[in-house]
Amino acid sequence: MTDYISKKGLNFFHNIWQKKFYILLIWFVMFGTYFYFDGPFKNAPIKTFLIIGGIFTFLSLVNMKLYNKIFSIILFTGLVFCVYTPNMDSPDENFHYSRALYISDGHLYLPSSVEEMKVSSDISEVEGEFKKPLLQTELEDKQVSDKKVVYSNLGNTNGYSFVSYLPQTLGIILARILHLSVFASIFLGRFFNLLVFALLVRLAVKKSGDKQLFFSLLAIIPINIYIAASFNQDAFANGLIFLVIGLFLSYFEKDKVSNRDILSYSLLCILIAFSKLPYVLLICLLAFLPKEKLNKKQYLLIAGSILMVALTSVIWLKVTSGINATVVHPNPAVNPMKKIIFTLHHFSDFTRMMIKEVVNFIPFKLQSLFTFGWLTYDAKAFMWFYLIFISVTLVVLPNGKPLKTFAKFGVVLVSMGIVFGILMTAYLMWGEVADISIKGIQGRYFAGIFILLGCITNFSRRLFWNQNRTEPLEYNQNEVEYTFSYIATLFILVSIIATISQYY
Repeated sequence: MTDYISKKGLNFFHNIWQKKFYILLIWFVMFGTYFYFDGPFKNAPIKTFLIIGGIFTFLSLVNMKLYNKIFSIILFTGLVFCVYTPNMDSPDENFHYSRALYISDGHLYLPSSVEEMKVSSDISEVEGEFKKPLLQTELEDKQVSDKKVVYSNLGNTNGYSFVSYLPQTLGIILARILHLSVFASIFLGRFFNLLVFALLVRLAVKKSGDKQLFFSLLAIIPINIYIAASFNQDAFANGLIFLVIGLFLSYFEKDKVSNRDILSYSLLCILIAFSKLPYVLLICLLAFLPKEKLNKKQYLLIAGSILMVALTSVIWLKVTSGINATVVHPNPAVNPMKKIIFTLHHFSDFTRMMIKEVVNFIPFKLQSLFTFGWLTYDAKAFMWFYLIFISVTLVVLPNGKPLKTFAKFGVVLVSMGIVFGILMTAYLMWGEVADISIKGIQGRYFAGIFILLGCITNFSRRLFWNQNRTEPLEYNQNEVEYTFSYIATLFILVSIIATISQYY
């Protein structure tokens, strides 16, 4: 037993010595980023830095399969966001928190009138210390309450099903059962949302087969983890989207796609319709699977699945539109039907605007991937380093066996449809009739598109290898996975320190 412990101890210290430069770089980046954001030297939160530095050092030392490593990165770095993101400081978090409170009382769907929008008075306590650092609030001294208050902003969550809020609701219910504080309910709600996202991403990465590494790097974009460590329902939606894409990629490694595969894929797309409607078009990817993996009857099943998902989406859109007309504060200047007619009469202006949106995406919209809070602070300067990192990854890393041209065409076509759906949703639903512009679009809305398009690229094969090569490329997989996932965690570290510098 003593020899075993000694051996493990020696291996541990040997691992530290081997990775000493990686560990030193973590601490250098942490303090360097803090001073870059003008953090005060005398009042530096040393205890916080020791905790954060310790977590990232631990992540740099552990060796495990890639999908488990990604799960650990999301969970541990997300825990830091859970604690250090100020109270309700992620986008619309108070609205999402109120919906979780409402569901925790047994209400699955929104009511038909504002007067019935009653949630726990915890929402009043929480908004009383809005955007204050969570650890500096008095919410730890206040127990969760059964008293109800009318909260009209609950209606702002009308576009989302109760399913997207089940993880957060579980945290609130647990806090009530254990008679914990409001602070605990916020932490637990954030944590369970994070945990479900981490589990979904782990499964998605595992399913993605020989495209795991690039899939992973795009899944752990800092903003994805930041959002997951809040009450925002986008965490659940993104997890589902990533899982569907992972399943789609896994079908290319099977000899035959089963009916069960098609039905499970379709069910997940229905859940996506309830949380991120434009991404429901992922169901159409089934039509671009290689024909040798399907039989004739399965094409009928795919067609039926597409129709079923489309019908569900239309019904859900009608339901949410009805709620929007009765309980959400309507703006009389916003009218989708009138705006469509206005756009047709000014189609040249609309076309010009859409071209500008596409051209401006990278220099302007993509910066929001490193924008936090209610879009109030950012680490935009590091976004360009991140673009370089992803670009190098695209060019250098082997990205598995390439998909066939027909499948690539389908991926591009579906991606364009999703992007158009996101843009048109914002254009028609958020802007006034005579306003030919798109407002409110953030880069994180396209997280699924980044993964979908990224996983069909194969620049390294085209640039450095014979395109007709069919055998796997030889390289040290463990070393490559470690290096690239390590670099990705440094960008998460920068994002965390941006929050610390802003509030602590």
